[in-house]
Amino acid sequence: MKHKPKSKSLSNKKYVIGIDLGGTTVTAIITNKSGKIIRETRFLTHGLKGPSFVIKNIADNVKKLVSDSGLTMKHIWRAGMGSPGPLDSKKGIIINAVNLPGWKNIKLKKTLEKELGTGVGVDNDANCAAYGEKWMGAAKNCDDVVALTLGTGVGGGIIIGGRLIRGTNCNAAEIGHMSLNPDGITCKCGAKGCFEQYASASAIANSARRKIKSGRKSKITEMVKGNLNKIDSKVVYEALMNKDKVAQETWDEFIKYLGAGIANVLNCINPEVVVIGGGVINAGDKLFRPLNRAVKSQAFDAVYGAAKIVPAKLGQKAGAIGAAGLVIFEGEYYGL
Repeated sequence: MKHKPKSKSLSNKKYVIGIDLGGTTVTAIITNKSGKIIRETRFLTHGLKGPSFVIKNIADNVKKLVSDSGLTMKHIWRAGMGSPGPLDSKKGIIINAVNLPGWKNIKLKKTLEKELGTGVGVDNDANCAAYGEKWMGAAKNCDDVVALTLGTGVGGGIIIGGRLIRGTNCNAAEIGHMSLNPDGITCKCGAKGCFEQYASASAIANSARRKIKSGRKSKITEMVKGNLNKIDSKVVYEALMNKDKVAQETWDEFIKYLGAGIANVLNCINPEVVVIGGGVINAGDKLFRPLNRAVKSQAFDAVYGAAKIVPAKLGQKAGAIGAAGLVIFEGEYYGL
């Protein structure tokens, strides 16, 4: 019996879509299987319009991206998507995306596959960002990687032996909710003392705000013209550069807790590299030098010596790149 030759359409499927769904914006890319980005786009999520509108809008923009690249969907092998969780990445179901109203038990994989006409893998957005840095970014060629994104919270992703760690029901690597103080600040998740309450960009702003409300004098008050709600991590950093004492204390506390959290992760995971993303990495040596000292003081010498702590390289594209990489290299997990 003769084997049928591979169809021309199958041999043409050289490209992969990567999508990163955020609460405000969506990033989408077309890449080849080697990670070279052919084209990219960014558009508003329109989350308040509900999941049906958002998914259709994503599909329409992806199709336009493909068309603008001189391709058709017949050239697309697979699509990967990073989404806020909690989610079931095996089934591609969003259980409850807290920053997207109405996103409860949404069959994202099934719906997007129908809209795009190609296989889709869905994973946690922080996992995708971690995998993006491992595939094409700051942790390229490393097999044991921890990635942290410091923003409103602390997103985390862990890769061991080159493969993403997802856990029994797809909720592993919630590093931001590791408790640093069981009697500490109450987190939005309901627990107390979560890592992200002390070591996120929001935590920097909140800490400075608490100090000023307690009566401390600071240049920050002038910088926000008395509106303490306008304090963010950038304002605190600017005040730090102007030798403001409140900003310095706030920054030192942030470094202390970030160092403690990373040391805990190093002692548990023993990775080759810890990648840190988010706007705070723009502080450069002002962040990484004291952070390395803080981590070293609390981690085992052997695990600290084996690890590098580095800034992320891929910026806003990390999640989309990682989503594409995951369906290329771990496609079987998503049933592709």
